[in-house]
Amino acid sequence: MKNTAYLLLASILLFSCNHATKEKTIDKLENNTDSIQKEEIKSDSIEKHQTFNDSIDSLDQDLKAFVPKEYSVISIESGNLNFDPYTDAILVLRKTSEASTSNYAENKPDKRPLLILLGQKDGTYKLAYQNDNAVYCIDCGGLFGDPFTGITIKNGYFSIEHGVSGGHHWENVTTFKYNKVKNNWFLYKDHYINYKLNDGNDKNAEALVVDYEKLKTVKDFGEVSFEKFNIYNDKGY
Repeated sequence: MKNTAYLLLASILLFSCNHATKEKTIDKLENNTDSIQKEEIKSDSIEKHQTFNDSIDSLDQDLKAFVPKEYSVISIESGNLNFDPYTDAILVLRKTSEASTSNYAENKPDKRPLLILLGQKDGTYKLAYQNDNAVYCIDCGGLFGDPFTGITIKNGYFSIEHGVSGGHHWENVTTFKYNKVKNNWFLYKDHYINYKLNDGNDKNAEALVVDYEKLKTVKDFGEVSFEKFNIYNDKGY
């Protein structure tokens, strides 16, 4: 009789242990599944930043040499940057993953290098300067998308243009001027304009009017060479 009782007690204990172990295993599997599902949801919920600057695939072989791996060109402009007989160029590059990896809100923007390339006698180019802080990142415009709008070159000057349109509308043109003696480009002026909706009753009036405008020159920021310019800094350097 005692043996029977012991066997019955042992069976009950064994069943209880197996049941508890099974429940722990199920709980663990459920927790792992939940974690995987959460990670999948988190991955799927990443929204790519909006850009208006497509990659430029058709490049001269001489220019392709200046584009590092995992980067592409979003702007290329030609002109006379240093008053010599040869055509110069400016390239603006972007990291190919910037649409999903740039994080300006957490101070982790994917920088966009700007390269000043000087034309040579043999038709090739030579890198004069590179600045990774001259062009705003893809998400620097916040909800209004990519703020970079283009580059302009004219007779020793070049301008970097930014702006956004939407509920908030602004434009910013930063211009550099070539100094032949110092063989470098220096910040010449920085022009910022903020617009607001026109609340007038004239149907023929412009939809937007200037709300705030600031033009800074050398008198304001002093001598700032291109390679030291930093658009992420309010002072510009």
